[in-house]
Amino acid sequence: MKFLITLCLILIFLAGCNNQKRIELAIEKEIQKQLDKCVHAVNTKNIDSYMDLLPIDFVIYDQNGEIISREQQRVYTLRDWAIIDVTLNNMYKVDSIQVFGDSVIAYTSQRWERLMFQRDGITKDTVLTTQRHFETWKKTTFGWLNYGVKELGGEIFINGELYAE
Repeated sequence: MKFLITLCLILIFLAGCNNQKRIELAIEKEIQKQLDKCVHAVNTKNIDSYMDLLPIDFVIYDQNGEIISREQQRVYTLRDWAIIDVTLNNMYKVDSIQVFGDSVIAYTSQRWERLMFQRDGITKDTVLTTQRHFETWKKTTFGWLNYGVKELGGEIFINGELYAE
């Protein structure tokens, strides 16, 4: 009898673990969809679609310690997009998540290759940026939204050469 009770408890525990894993995979999939929308907005330089993905109180903590607000992000994004001729490749993916009820910590990585104009406005360089992020996501009535990004570091390559800042 003890064996059956123990077996039932183990099965219930495993079912709960399996259900939790399904929930985590569904959340990760939803967050990835948001990242894919972000990539599309960047690739097409659609500032309105890009800004729709950012909550009102969105903040970025860049690796230099600067705190960037949502409105500063709009200004910086438009400035950056002005010198990008075309995006060649842009990948932004969820590496892992930790779920805390209606909040998630997501570790993500990005690899963005584009043609950028030099200062003369004519000559172009191929620029590849890699970046890892620690992101805070929250479940809202609009779905999962990214409420904060901390840049964890990456590299920049210009025409295949590592750029040292």
